[in-house]
Amino acid sequence: NLSNNFLIGSIPSSLGKLSNLEALDLSLNSLSGKLPQQLTQLTFLEFFNVSFNNLSGSIPQNRQFATFQGNSFEGNQGLCGDQLLKKCIDYAGPSFSRPASDGDHDSESLFEFDWKVILIGYVGGLVAGVALGGTFSSQSPINMRLVYLMRISMVFISLAECAHHFK
Repeated sequence: NLSNNFLIGSIPSSLGKLSNLEALDLSLNSLSGKLPQQLTQLTFLEFFNVSFNNLSGSIPQNRQFATFQGNSFEGNQGLCGDQLLKKCIDYAGPSFSRPASDGDHDSESLFEFDWKVILIGYVGGLVAGVALGGTFSSQSPINMRLVYLMRISMVFISLAECAHHFK
C-alpha cells in the first residue's frame, strides 16, 4: 500500500515484473503519465487502485485490468476506458454518427457545436447581406449588385471548402 505518500512521476513499467504481486494501491498521490502495459502481466493481482492521481491515456483492457471497477481509476481527468464514464476516442478516423448516450441528452459533442455556430454565422451573414444589399442598391445599383454577388459566392466557396475538408 503506497497510497497517500506524495509520490510523483510515472508508474514504473518494471512493476510488471513483480509476478506474485496480489495488491497494489497507488491512490491519492501525484502520479502522472500512462498506465504501463506491463502491469497487465500481473496475473495474481486481485486489488489495484490508482484513483486520484494525474494519470492519462487509456486503461489497459486485457487480463486482470478488465476485472477492476471504475472506482480504482476515478479522479484521473486524463484517464479513459470501459471502467469509466469517459470512454476512449478511436483515432482511426472521423466518425459522423452520434454516439449512444446514457440518457444525457444535454451534452453534445464539440464537433456538433462547431457546425451549429458555423451554420448560424453563415445564415446570419447571408440574411444581413440580403437586407443591406437591398438598402444600398438604390444608390449605385451595378456596383452594389457586384459586391452582393461576390459576397454570396464567397459564402458558397467557404461552405464548399468546409464540406470538402470533412470528406
